[in-house]
Amino acid sequence: MKNPSKKVRLTLNKQIAAASTRAQKWEIALLGGRPPSAIQNLPSQAFVLRGPSLHGEDWRANAIKQTKQHFADLLFPALLNDNPKPFQELLEAMASRRKREVSLENFVGQQCEGLRKKPTKKEMGRRLRLALLNLSPDDLLSMHKVLTFLADRQIEFSDESHVRRVMRELHIHLLKHGDTVYFGWSNVDVSSGNPKRWKCVRKLTVEQNGKTTNVGLSRRQYDDLLGWKAHTVQPAISDK
Repeated sequence: MKNPSKKVRLTLNKQIAAASTRAQKWEIALLGGRPPSAIQNLPSQAFVLRGPSLHGEDWRANAIKQTKQHFADLLFPALLNDNPKPFQELLEAMASRRKREVSLENFVGQQCEGLRKKPTKKEMGRRLRLALLNLSPDDLLSMHKVLTFLADRQIEFSDESHVRRVMRELHIHLLKHGDTVYFGWSNVDVSSGNPKRWKCVRKLTVEQNGKTTNVGLSRRQYDDLLGWKAHTVQPAISDK
């Protein structure tokens, strides 16, 4: 019987697993903790809008307009109520963002220096989490494919049991006989940056002995598509 007074440890892997979207999972894995608040996100959002956008000037102008409104929605109530805490939070977030800002020359230098040094245990864990979050369904057909994926990207780990433990905590599971994966794709709506219309362009079904049936685009064709992508797994009947 479990001790009700025993506190359950909320590990980083469990925080990642509990995140509702893939973007949130990546953010927690990158930052090493819970994602920043809406106010803490404002400096980064403003920073990326300083220069030209790959989506075009109309998209940038619309994004700036939305960010200005977001800024007002978050901070005007604090101004109205004479509450300085949200403004202090914003100033601290701005200072933190400036510390992370480096020139291209410094960035390249840091990367080269990092290649000469053995990564710390914390950094190795961060790289492993990010790599596992980047696994596609095709890489989850067997543990051998997962380990090959990690080896190809020179991701370090203790052993196979270590990888299995992290996958289990992240709620990343190997595909089983009967599982079907549907791959969606959409063009980008230039005015908003959001998906325009989703279409199922590929279906992957896991057969016996790990063999698969692919309908629609091949994996390479799907990977080469530009735009929004997402997939969903329909588990085997026995797992429903």
